[in-house]
Amino acid sequence: MTRHLLALVALLLASTSVSASAQEWTPRRYLYVQQHRTPVVVRPIVQPQPVVVRSPVVHVVRPTPSPQVHVQVVTEPTRPARDAKWRLGVGAGALLRFGSETVGTASYEVRAGLMVDQVEFGFRFDLAPGFSEQDALYTAGAGFRYRFLEDGVVHPHLGLGLESVFYNPVGEESVRAFAVTAAAGMEMDVATRFGAIAVGLDVRGHQPLAGADQASVRLLGVGAHLDLRF
Repeated sequence: MTRHLLALVALLLASTSVSASAQEWTPRRYLYVQQHRTPVVVRPIVQPQPVVVRSPVVHVVRPTPSPQVHVQVVTEPTRPARDAKWRLGVGAGALLRFGSETVGTASYEVRAGLMVDQVEFGFRFDLAPGFSEQDALYTAGAGFRYRFLEDGVVHPHLGLGLESVFYNPVGEESVRAFAVTAAAGMEMDVATRFGAIAVGLDVRGHQPLAGADQASVRLLGVGAHLDLRF
């Protein structure tokens, strides 16, 4: 009898403990182990709650295309290397001789020179065979000439030089004198596949310095020429 009472009291105490645990943990399942005669509370498996991650709205900002800027690089044209050009030419005109009387006759010329940029050093030969009584007069000289307006088509030019004047009367020996010359004129260049052709007009003055009287005369030449530059 006493054993039955003790078992009843133990059962009541166990139920009270179970009720308190139930109020605290609210278990869904109970497992009793008969060996120890004490209730074992099995807590329910907590189901993981889904976590919602709200991604921020990504705004794609596209840059406004800037207006295109055209950059033009202007470079000054480089000056080409100085190159030498040979010149060969012929011409014709009139030669006037001033003395006791002014006499004029036709004259012919041959020209040859070397040009570097705008400066030319050249040789010139004039022949005037038709003076009075078929006397001949010819000159041979050298000098420098400078051409202006390098980038243009028409080139004014000035020149200075020295020359020998030969006077050859009929039936007599030739006499000679030295003279200084000055020239001015203008030429126009025409480009070709092999170089250029220059067509020009010029005026030349001859002032005697020393020599025989017959050859020491003042001369003035006017003529046109055609030069080949290559």
